[in-house]
Amino acid sequence: MTKKILSLLLCTLAVLCGQAGAAVPAGLLSQPFSVSGADSPANDSLRIVPVAPFGVPALASASGTVPSEYMPQLRNRLQRPGTVQARRNFWHTTGARFIVPAGFITYGVVAQCNPLLQKANAEVKSAAFRAFPGRTHVDDYLQYAPIAAYFGLSWIKTEHNFLEKTIVAATSYLVMAAIVNTMKFAIPVLRPDGSAWNSFPSGHTATAFTGAHLLFREYRSVSPWIGVAGYAAAAATGVMRILNRRHWLSDVVTGAGIGIASVEIAYLLLPVFDRWIYGKKEETTRRTSMLFAPAVGYGYYGAGFACVF
Repeated sequence: MTKKILSLLLCTLAVLCGQAGAAVPAGLLSQPFSVSGADSPANDSLRIVPVAPFGVPALASASGTVPSEYMPQLRNRLQRPGTVQARRNFWHTTGARFIVPAGFITYGVVAQCNPLLQKANAEVKSAAFRAFPGRTHVDDYLQYAPIAAYFGLSWIKTEHNFLEKTIVAATSYLVMAAIVNTMKFAIPVLRPDGSAWNSFPSGHTATAFTGAHLLFREYRSVSPWIGVAGYAAAAATGVMRILNRRHWLSDVVTGAGIGIASVEIAYLLLPVFDRWIYGKKEETTRRTSMLFAPAVGYGYYGAGFACVF
């Protein structure tokens, strides 16, 4: 009778230990057991038999070990569910890609009415004239070097095919040309050499940075140095526009911002074109709408741009 009571108590203790299996070290948990009395009168000792811990199906092998698929649940019951995803990094969002070009464009617009920035424009002009009093026409050709490299490397396999690359490039230059010409008309600024009132922003720089950012966006998975080379050519174009006294510093900075922003807008519109051409309708495709409205009046001028994506 005493042996039966003792066996019952030990069995109860084994069940309670199974409920606390998550808190038991993995080395001990791999050999769960229970204690029962002997079945035959000839055996007066206690017999140890393996059992599965509480809450785990009885799939233990003959050796008494717990199947490996249940071990993570026992080791960490507070494990994060698989449906919970990590928070997306802000710098990888679409809005973050417009921070730099928006800053460039804002700098150029503010420079038109800020005495400190206008003084900086004048000092840069004077320094450029002292460093290079002559003229050069290299910038007239260098501005197209990035876009030439963009199509010249089209044989390299990237995320987009040749048709999609062409659509992105054409859209980028159309958007860039529309913004540049609208701002030239809406914000008349005298060129440093006094030749015309269409200095702001720099069209050459915008053209160069459009091609450079196309290079970066399309071939960055191949090598980031391709984009770096494009940006170097675009920056050289902007510097030459200042050395030639065709543009102020603020004109060049704004042109760079417009070029980068135009490419980002083109990539936002690419899913829409894909849907028109290929009939694609993927879950990642979102409706995109944009509005660019220049504002010109007596004593003031400006422009507004809105993009919903």
